Amino acid sequence: MTLKKSLLALGVLALVGAAQVTTAVSAPECPKPRRFSGGCIQVITYAKNPDTGTCCEYPNPCSAPQGWATYFSLSECEAATL
Repeated sequence: MTLKKSLLALGVLALVGAAQVTTAVSAPECPKPRRFSGGCIQVITYAKNPDTGTCCEYPNPCSAPQGWATYFSLSECEAATL
């Protein structure tokens, strides 16, 4: 495969991955990020809805809904049992 085709394939995969995350984040069972005051580590965080098991993406652990377990990868969140 040529370099150009490889880069194109990687770009498509990145877009597909971004679309999947956006869909999960905008799902009705994913509440808006929680407001907090003070500092917080800025790292994408996934939080698991304890009622439905849905994993939702948040910009940091402080903005995830209170009481939801948080994870630093989608695969970790999806694999976790409540």
